[in-house]
Amino acid sequence: MRCYAQGGQQGFTLIELISIILLIGVISVVATAKWPGNMKEEAAVKEFKRAIRYAQHQAMTRQYITTSNDAWGMAINGNAYSIKRQVSAENVPDFTNRNLLDDASITISDPGDLWFNGLGEPIDATGVPLTAPATGITYTIAGTKQLTVCLQTGYVVEGATCP
Repeated sequence: MRCYAQGGQQGFTLIELISIILLIGVISVVATAKWPGNMKEEAAVKEFKRAIRYAQHQAMTRQYITTSNDAWGMAINGNAYSIKRQVSAENVPDFTNRNLLDDASITISDPGDLWFNGLGEPIDATGVPLTAPATGITYTIAGTKQLTVCLQTGYVVEGATCP
């Protein structure tokens, strides 16, 4: 702290101002370089993962009896998905032909629709639990990010292989 006599200099010197401006510039350059660039893709992966888990939850809590007609899951249509019963047209509101992040340009690979039985296991069109492919069902989001639904458990993991 400076002490000046009455009527002395007050404020900052030019060197102090320039050094503060340079410090702010360096901090902003570092913050910009560290800022993540793929936030949109990450958000799309998280949304698709939640949608798969929601479809599985629907299958486990919505009166699955024994037939594939009762199965809940996801129907993939281009870059959109719907959560619904396998055979009937019963859709879940807000999850009918939904694009990821409401952006039709975000792609979803289409290895086929995904259905669950009352135990949360992925099943085929006849209601039989899936056993192949051994690595699980892998969806590619936005061309680069992968989500895999593990067989027997229905666990959803980011990446191409199940634990």
